[in-house]
Amino acid sequence: MNKIVNKEEAFNTVKTDGMQLRKCSGDLRNDKEIVLEAVKNNPHSLQFADDKLQNDEELLSYVTKDDSYYYNLVDPRNGFRYDIPLLSPNDPVYYFKYIRYMKMKEQNEDTFEKILRWD
Repeated sequence: MNKIVNKEEAFNTVKTDGMQLRKCSGDLRNDKEIVLEAVKNNPHSLQFADDKLQNDEELLSYVTKDDSYYYNLVDPRNGFRYDIPLLSPNDPVYYFKYIRYMKMKEQNEDTFEKILRWD
């Protein structure tokens, strides 16, 4: 896989396909302008951004607004982002049951599988 190292090339590439952010060099993955354009095109491309940018409020707002298939939750204690798949957008009770279930699993660290983390 060829890495994209030119900023202009990266910008044009992620503008048409946000998931191509994964092919960008580390410096470009840390460039907020490039990552913002990728996230505007495809909210799931945020997973390829630098760790600091994955916690950027402006970028996260695009993920939360545009991604209607997941409920996005940020754990305030550690900053981890969790995607909770929606079964029904009209049934918020599901969110609370799921969060409670995950919190119960966290109490026993040996069995907690971090399947929902983005990193």
